[in-house]
Amino acid sequence: MSTLAMYRSLALSVYLPSFLMSLCQGSVVLMIPLFALYLGANPAIAAVVFAMRGLGNMISDVPAGYAAARVGDKTTMMTGVTLMALVALLASQCTSPLQLAFAAFLFGGSMATWMLARLTHISESIHVSQRGKAIATMAGLQRFGNLIGPISSGIIADQFGFKYVFICVSVIASVALVLVIYNVKQNRSGATAESPSMIAVVPHILSNHRKVFATAGLSVLCLTILRSGRQLLVPLWGESLGLNTTDIGLIVSCAAAVDMTMFIPVGYTLDNLGRKYAGVPCMAIMALAMFLLPLSDSFLTLLLASMLAGLGNGFGSGINMTLGADFAPEHERGEFLGVWRLCSDLGSFAGPIVMGYIANTFLLATAFSFAGGLGVVGAFIMVVFVKETLVKDE
Repeated sequence: MSTLAMYRSLALSVYLPSFLMSLCQGSVVLMIPLFALYLGANPAIAAVVFAMRGLGNMISDVPAGYAAARVGDKTTMMTGVTLMALVALLASQCTSPLQLAFAAFLFGGSMATWMLARLTHISESIHVSQRGKAIATMAGLQRFGNLIGPISSGIIADQFGFKYVFICVSVIASVALVLVIYNVKQNRSGATAESPSMIAVVPHILSNHRKVFATAGLSVLCLTILRSGRQLLVPLWGESLGLNTTDIGLIVSCAAAVDMTMFIPVGYTLDNLGRKYAGVPCMAIMALAMFLLPLSDSFLTLLLASMLAGLGNGFGSGINMTLGADFAPEHERGEFLGVWRLCSDLGSFAGPIVMGYIANTFLLATAFSFAGGLGVVGAFIMVVFVKETLVKDE
């Protein structure tokens, strides 16, 4: 399949729905901590509410992978998008941080289900030699959604209130659902008679692929904590500087704009130089940005430091998904990817809680240093211990 044909095959079935779902995710990621503060939570409680999204991700990973292998990738994709639309309506009616925490948990579950099924679909239909470009392009479109989502949701929240942000998220998710229904032609499943039960999936996969998870999995875990820390800490730092929701949304969107521009060169790097040539700069640059962020004391300096973090994150466009797809064995792809995402999503859950605890116990600036240190560790592990998975045709 030519590169153009590959892009055409994924345009309406994966790329456009991914863009729409990234609009939803970008809005949700920004709004959850700010809405929690609006409902009366302190920064530590806001961090816990935000972390519930990561918990929802983590708990849904293995069931989503199991479902993709048994009921099919299309059915699982539809389930995730439908859940996003329904939960957004629920979030629009929240009146307390506790209710918002429950909604955040369900948001995490919906995104995990959607992303796992979508990755399974791409892994099954795209050859390894084009996988980096396919996934990096998808990641770039997600980042484009993350550019538009925060700034538009920030304006909507300022002008009309948080309720209307979540109503818009529900409408957008509904459009994505229609696209999936009509454009994903096959409902692929990969279960065999030897496939483990859902209870046995995690120990089975970890045991059979222990070296992969002890090296690449640990490096990706550090990256996930670093990313989730940035998503939480930048809005909290902006709020501590006295910036309003629109200003913070603009900063997050500008960082996403820099992030978004990287997906084309990163796709080339992944498929021509190797996966590590993208993963290592990603973590190193993000670590540097996290060390610089607490030195910012104005809109401009926070914007510049956040854009540097966006540049670093852009180097990792699709790196987690590409590595997972590369390491996943063909006969148990859905189960492996479910456990792979479970391990990486531990960072989405634990990261904000740890950052919130550090910020509440010591200083908010200390949490940035902790996140930066993890980035250094993750980059070191990837350089020294992670196997290069790019296989070039002779």
